[in-house]
Amino acid sequence: MNRLALAHPKIRRLAFSRQALFVGLAICFVWFVTVSMRNDVSEHWSRLGLQLPDLRKQPQRMPTHNVLPPLAPRIPCYGPRGHLLGHSPDDDLVEKEIDGPYPIPFAGSFEALGFDLTYMTAENRYGPYGYGEDKEDYKRQKVDWANLDWGKLQNECFYRNRERFPEAAEPLNDTRIETRFTYRKNAPFSEIRHWHEFEPSRRTAIVVRVWKGYEYSSEDMYYIRSLIAETSLKSGGEYQVILLVDMKDYEGYKPEIFASRELYEQGLKDAGVPPEFASIAILWDNRLLDSWYPDVEEHRTMWQVFQPMQLLALFYPEFDHWWQVEMDMRFMGDAGKMLDRLALFAREEPRKQALERATFWHMINEIGDYEEFSKQVDKANNGGSLAWGPMRVREILPIGPEPPVSDPRNETFRWGVGEEADVITTSYCNDANKPNSWVFKEWIYGFKKGVQTPRYYCPPAIMRGSRTLLLAIHQAQVEQGIRVPSEATLPSFALWHGLKLSFPQHPVFHRDNGDDKMQDEWWRGGPQASKSGNGPDNLDHPRGMGLTFWWESDFPRQIFSAWTGRKLEEGVDFPWLLHQQDGQIFAPNIIMHPMKHIKDDQE
Repeated sequence: MNRLALAHPKIRRLAFSRQALFVGLAICFVWFVTVSMRNDVSEHWSRLGLQLPDLRKQPQRMPTHNVLPPLAPRIPCYGPRGHLLGHSPDDDLVEKEIDGPYPIPFAGSFEALGFDLTYMTAENRYGPYGYGEDKEDYKRQKVDWANLDWGKLQNECFYRNRERFPEAAEPLNDTRIETRFTYRKNAPFSEIRHWHEFEPSRRTAIVVRVWKGYEYSSEDMYYIRSLIAETSLKSGGEYQVILLVDMKDYEGYKPEIFASRELYEQGLKDAGVPPEFASIAILWDNRLLDSWYPDVEEHRTMWQVFQPMQLLALFYPEFDHWWQVEMDMRFMGDAGKMLDRLALFAREEPRKQALERATFWHMINEIGDYEEFSKQVDKANNGGSLAWGPMRVREILPIGPEPPVSDPRNETFRWGVGEEADVITTSYCNDANKPNSWVFKEWIYGFKKGVQTPRYYCPPAIMRGSRTLLLAIHQAQVEQGIRVPSEATLPSFALWHGLKLSFPQHPVFHRDNGDDKMQDEWWRGGPQASKSGNGPDNLDHPRGMGLTFWWESDFPRQIFSAWTGRKLEEGVDFPWLLHQQDGQIFAPNIIMHPMKHIKDDQE
């Protein structure tokens, strides 16, 4: 005791300092462990004004500017009658201008997208693809459809245009012979592939979703034929149409099609794909998805519609972009022109406020043209932009580019102009964290913040996704098992990674034309009334039963049935949108969804 009492003062201070240091370290350790168990350490650390370094391996980020040069002019290709398209009237659509004002859309714009203000009859539109060929007055050269090979036509078109494309571009070989999908354990390459491993091919795949046992009506055949001719053949091979066939093993289909070549061939027979499309059909089943994504327990289309698309991007990386379209869509105009216009709009749209513009529906009757609409969105956001670089969530290491300036208010709507969009939606987007009645709001897994995780949903899931985006989602699901519902998958992952999103606002009409009160309920004050500048403050709206493009609508079927001469159901009025002249029925140049499936023998 005396020796301790007689210790030099400096030694006493040193001993006290060591004790304080050990106590402080112990307190910090306990705090750190407690916080780790409760939440994200970095968030608590940041509240103290500090930033913990992220020790995870960082991915390679994309360049800030990525504008590709235009392709050389398209070289004409041969169509189903053996003629170069554009050289025979038998293969041509007949688009007409009709005197009088063109209908003003309920939402969207013809002018902003460059859609032609034309009309077509059903024969004008689908005559080249067999519509009316059973009638005596059919004047076009008939085609032996059963012996046609649309895959061969598409590849011949690609080879005619081969010199227009980079070396990375390749044809899609006959899918009956070259089968690429396989279980994860048998994959011939790394299970994770990254955006920087691939050069641009300048080609886009259009994936049409069908399933085993699907009953192909005459309408369906006209639709698929028109898609191939107007997108792939008329574009000089810039598009490639594929049929993606769900074998429905979850409903009892037994053969394990990826267990052997023989079983896959059996699957091709059982799929029921018409012979003319057999060489472009790719099969998948739930067993395949489960082998690749075992930590994602739900693979059904309603929840994870993009999982097969993710595998397409993985196994067929020669395509830069992937359109997912449905059998219940109809392009009432030239499908290739329409998809070109959507892509062009998205390419020329700046990144700044692209999300904010996508969260409002542009309504000409409420706000005027698209330029005025964009000005009002900018005003509502005080010149700022919510999605400026990655929308940070802890679970995602972003691959998107860094913005050219830190403050979006200092940028003049030039960043991203000329760059392809990583996701193109076909309807407006909603902030899932705003008060809403979205039925899938609670369905989110793998995120520490749970339902508070920032995400956006843009129904329906008819969208175009880039290879870059799809591979990034694939990686997250393989390594972490994280997921959100189908209609939120592409937009949310794109925003988390800082990739480009665009909603080209194509024209949409309503059955109740001129109902101002109903339109106001959809408009919800627009950007002028929005406190956040990020969509209407109130996300509630009327049901969409009368819209020409809305997941639950019955109006598209009524239009199509009346246009093709089918008898309408009792109590259904002739659609006002159709124009009758000289005993013919003309439809405007729009995209419709959904189309209730009707068999050929149904009235």
